[in-house]
Amino acid sequence: TKNYSLTGGDLNPIISPYHEYHELLREIASDLANNLAGLVKKAEDIAPKLRQVLPIFSVRGGDASGVRITAVDAGSNGKDLLLGYQPVSLAVGATFLGTNKLGNPIVATVKPPKSYFDDEEGSKFSSLLGYYLMYKVAETLLDETDMVVLDGPLYLPRNYYGPRGRAHSPAYFEVYDAALRSLGILLTRARASGKVVLGVVKRIRSSYVSSWLGLDGLPDSLLASNLLREGEALGPIPMSPRWEDVLPWLDDASRYRPWAIFVRKGAKPFRMDLPEYALDKAEKISNVLYSISEPSSGLPIPLVAVDRLSKLTDRQASLIYKLMMSEISSKFGGSPDRTAIFSLQRGEIE
Repeated sequence: TKNYSLTGGDLNPIISPYHEYHELLREIASDLANNLAGLVKKAEDIAPKLRQVLPIFSVRGGDASGVRITAVDAGSNGKDLLLGYQPVSLAVGATFLGTNKLGNPIVATVKPPKSYFDDEEGSKFSSLLGYYLMYKVAETLLDETDMVVLDGPLYLPRNYYGPRGRAHSPAYFEVYDAALRSLGILLTRARASGKVVLGVVKRIRSSYVSSWLGLDGLPDSLLASNLLREGEALGPIPMSPRWEDVLPWLDDASRYRPWAIFVRKGAKPFRMDLPEYALDKAEKISNVLYSISEPSSGLPIPLVAVDRLSKLTDRQASLIYKLMMSEISSKFGGSPDRTAIFSLQRGEIE
């Protein structure tokens, strides 16, 4: 095995004969294990000191049977065809009294855009459209609830969805703008009517705590898991310092700035994104979410319910594709040359 240094860089690629392939895999696994073990050790060592200075409080739950909670989630998927990526998105919302469902859920979608997308833009567009639909469903159900719980972050991750760094289609700009405006309308209506809109992030990939404390390389998921015991919450922690830039047309936009609160019930904590106007209710809301969360997943039961209803799996996307191809075959008389134009890109699973 020989190491070669890249000119002007710090990387040292390992170039080996192919018969050492499996040995290289073992080395990669060992390096990953060492990296992760070191990260965990660093978090474990610093946790006792951080518990003394961070805002940690108890959440023991309470009676949430009289609280109306609307949970909303979006599903997105699509197929990459020779004619471009075809996005599919929908959102599902349902209102609960505590953990008991009130009435029937609602589902929302939109007609597919008449645009060509490559797979990168198409995948982002599908997810972005899901955010837009989620905000619209939440606004539709706002009058019948006390609290709206969105699956995912409260605000759009602008560094990912923002149309910068590459060319985008007009449809992408249209949906991006519509999603931000829908979020703004939802938040202003909720605040005006005394309602709370919050986001629950199940898969935490942020690093707000370490950024706030000036630490390096410690993700929130690791810190929260080491800092919090069962029945504890951490926060509020400031999130985006440029929240006003996300919705610049809102009056007093700083009142909607999101703050992070980490709540632990079960093995893994979740992150709650709470707008600034509701910070005075942070502990009460944390207790409500804790009391309606499953012991197994540690997640609010209403959110788990709509998550199951809103999933758009590869199997469902394939079913939509087959139904589409059946209709195309009837329109073009089953001509192989013409229907081939609508086929999947190489590597796509039908």
